[in-house]
Formats: sequence, structure tokens, C-alpha cells
Amino acid sequence: MGERLRAAREAANYPSATKAAEALGVSLSTYRAHENGQNEFSAEIANRYAKKFGTTAGYLLTGEGSHKVARTMPNIVTSFDPDEQDNEGFAEDGGELSYSREHWQPQIAGATPEVDVKLGAGSGIVGEVINLPVGSGNVAGHKIVAEWLIPTGYLRNEAKASPNHTIIMEVIGDSMQPTYMPGDRVIVDLSQNQMTTDTVYAISDGYSEPQIKRLQRVPFSQPGEVKIISDNPALETFTVELERLTIIGRICGHIARK
Repeated sequence: MGERLRAAREAANYPSATKAAEALGVSLSTYRAHENGQNEFSAEIANRYAKKFGTTAGYLLTGEGSHKVARTMPNIVTSFDPDEQDNEGFAEDGGELSYSREHWQPQIAGATPEVDVKLGAGSGIVGEVINLPVGSGNVAGHKIVAEWLIPTGYLRNEAKASPNHTIIMEVIGDSMQPTYMPGDRVIVDLSQNQMTTDTVYAISDGYSEPQIKRLQRVPFSQPGEVKIISDNPALETFTVELERLTIIGRICGHIARK
């Protein structure tokens, strides 16, 4: 198990166990014990690792299949880590900085980027995606359309979000009214891409545009199921298997328009 987990991590461009543990939201000692083969991990943990590293739980547990899985929809961010890279994210023509969260450098120190993706309270919109050469490869990232000055202390201590993985996204549509109105912005922590509690998340089915929805676990369901809830009472609630759902990040804050 450990060797396959390490191979999957490296293939996903996580250069160290420390960075992988941080992205997964687990302790470094726990992750290292799994990767070093000291402790075996369950199917549920394998599924969590597989989603982060772009592989399958079956490969991690038994070695069946390939450790790489093709994705039909571009990620909101790449798996590159800015602390481990020498290249900075500049436009080829020297213009605006408009790339993935990791390679983007703010024009205003300490700013949080708003990306060219709109979370649908109904149907979402994926805006412009730009390819950026980094080292010997390429990184795809969403265009940055605005910068927001949100105190790091607030993000970390009040919103319980990782400042280095936080982005701003606009809400469109009416399915989350009256909580979230069209034109409102939300703070999304991309590192919290697993369902840990019943709350509001940015989600996708892996094929369609991202949406903002309230998720609620279905108790005692096997395999685990989740209710996808719209705050608009006129709309229907859906129930799906949790493993079929792509969680982009947890909604950690709300910037409402008056």
C-alpha cells in the first residue's frame, strides 16, 4: 500500500509527504505511517487519498489498474506547490497575473484572488482558462478577475480556512436564495475538498459546471449517501452516493451585496 500511495502522490506533483498531508487535512504522522507502510488504511481513507491524487481506491489498496485517472473537467487549481517551485506565474506577454492559485502572485500584497468561475445556485459558469509554462511542463489555471483584501487572521481564525488555498467565487442563479443571492461572493477553501461536516460546499459531478449547494449526510447509508439541498424551498432535494460527488471546496465565508 505504502509504495503505491507514494507513487500516486508523486504522480500528482506533491513533492513531499508534508505537502500531501496539508492538502489532505490529515496529520503528518498519520500520512507518513500510511505511506511508509507502518499502518494499513481503510477503503474510506483510500478513497479520500485517491480523490486528492487523481487515482482510484482500488489501485491504492490492491494495485489493480493504473494509478492515473483521466479527468474530464479541469481542476480549479493545479497540484503544483509554490513553495517547491522556482518559476513564478507571469503572463507570456508580461500582462496581468491570471493563473492557478499556486502560481498567482497578487498585485496587492496579501490579497485573495477571485477566479473566473461562477458558482451556480442552479447552473454554474466556467470562464477563461489559461495555460502557463512551468519548468518542462504546463499548468492550467483560471483567470483572476479581481483581488480582495481579506485579513489572513480572519481567514485562519474565524473562517477556519487555509489562506494559501482560499479563493473568491461569484454566485449566480436563485436556487440558494435567500441565503446566497445572485452577485454575492463566497470564500472557498480548496484544501477542504472532503465532506467533513454538514454545511455548504462548492461541488460538481465531475462533468458539469460547479455549483454551490448544502450537503447533508444520510445516516447509516451504505455506500455513503448525501443529500444535495437547495436553500430555495421551491426546489427539490436530491440524494446521491457521496463518492460520485466532486467537492471543490468548503464555503467558509459570504460577501453579500446590499
